[in-house]
Amino acid sequence: MTDDRLHLPTGAVIAAVILGLMAFVGLLLAAFSLIAQFFIRSPLIPHIPIVRIVAAGFDAVVLALVVLAVLTIVGLFRLRIWARYSMVLLGLLDFLVFGLMTAGVLIARVKSGMASMPMPNNPHLTLGDVLLALAAIYGVLAFIGLWWMIYFNAKSVRQVFADSEARLTS
Repeated sequence: MTDDRLHLPTGAVIAAVILGLMAFVGLLLAAFSLIAQFFIRSPLIPHIPIVRIVAAGFDAVVLALVVLAVLTIVGLFRLRIWARYSMVLLGLLDFLVFGLMTAGVLIARVKSGMASMPMPNNPHLTLGDVLLALAAIYGVLAFIGLWWMIYFNAKSVRQVFADSEARLTS
């Protein structure tokens, strides 16, 4: 007796797990942002209506991306072709957003003139070191998006999803 079912490639499983972790972090950030906006009274959080509208809009976008990520994960495990396209789109968004954030942090490090400023709680650590670490984290996240775009457009991965789609229609 042979098993004729198609299996999700290992790389796609790893990508789904990483996407799940990113979605969870996005959900936490959006939740904490909403709580901070509407339930915490602090002088650090401005109570200007336009600021609240922009922040709520940002949270709505993040929540929409979390929903898309969850649907994509489910679609990946069901080998749906739209989920492969969604992973490429999410990879592109990830690459662009975190790539721009990496560039922004590196530019801010160079242009601010504060890179040599020591950190108050650790004089051996400078602000420039912290900004480099932050840029490295953003850079890794950007390369995850690049990996998704390349991986989910690889011929072997496209073929697995196409074969699954063909089985559904036949």
